[in-house]
Amino acid sequence: MNEKHLNGLTATRGFAALMIVIFHFGLNVFPFSELQPFFAKGNMAVSYFFTLSGFIMCYTYFNQQILYVDFVKRRLARIGPLYWLAILLSIPIALQETGLTMKLILNLFFLQAYFPGFTLSVNSPGWSLSVEFCFYLLFPFLLWLYKINQRRFVFGSVLFFVLSQTIHLFLVDRNISGDMWWHELIYYNPIGHLNAFVLGMTGCYFMNLIVARNINLHVLGVLVLIILSLLYLPYSKHNGLLSPLFLLLIIGIAVKSKTVLNARPLVWLGEISYGIYILQMPVNYFTAKLNAKYFHLEGGAFFWFFFVVLIIVSTICYTYLEQPLRRKINGLNI
Repeated sequence: MNEKHLNGLTATRGFAALMIVIFHFGLNVFPFSELQPFFAKGNMAVSYFFTLSGFIMCYTYFNQQILYVDFVKRRLARIGPLYWLAILLSIPIALQETGLTMKLILNLFFLQAYFPGFTLSVNSPGWSLSVEFCFYLLFPFLLWLYKINQRRFVFGSVLFFVLSQTIHLFLVDRNISGDMWWHELIYYNPIGHLNAFVLGMTGCYFMNLIVARNINLHVLGVLVLIILSLLYLPYSKHNGLLSPLFLLLIIGIAVKSKTVLNARPLVWLGEISYGIYILQMPVNYFTAKLNAKYFHLEGGAFFWFFFVVLIIVSTICYTYLEQPLRRKINGLNI
């Protein structure tokens, strides 16, 4: 698998980020309103992010020697600058919350997802970065286990996935999540999502098997299965239940030498997807203020105005903040 194959996967991140934006702000906007049952499941794209992250990181670092401190530094360089900017921009929104000082401290150090009651504070999409950073801290150890015995790691990952889903579905079925404290513990705690990341890592093993045996994965067929599962599977899918299907989709795209997803505009959308995701709340807030003062747009017109602003802001941040600061932080000797 070369860079072009990774580009195809990068493009999927763009679509996943847009799904989440539509879920938060566009469900009643045409044409999404016509397909509302599907887009109402858009938050499941976060599980796709976790599964894809496990796959990409395992593929990227499998043949590399990881120095733990340097690895954590590089991951912070990747997610930190824009994440902290989003927190700063979200302070005017968060001023309405109580206990803001503690919430800011937890958010700054990627700790909010560990503490029910604080999970969705300040900049609510940041909870998934708290979870993702947990995965980063664990990844060197997980990769070491993967390298020792890949088959055993795959077997253990599948068992962990089954156990995690069983516990999650049991708690949801018992309605424990009806209490907000329990709801945040069950749906947002990093351990509850680790199964998706670890299963994503196994994708490298399965991809090698598929290539060696010349198996043809039908990406469109897998995509149809994902859509049908989102619409009709009557179980909680929030904590990675669809990760096996997501993994099949990821592998199917990864092994193809030519795909429309390699088109430069789609890859570009994937490259700015982090900004689209993490900046959506503050950009929506300030766009609404701007609209109330000058434009007075309503409904769908305001959504598309906000959407364009979000794309522009994400592009600017990717070009002038994310990339330059990532290079500078990576160049630091720690």
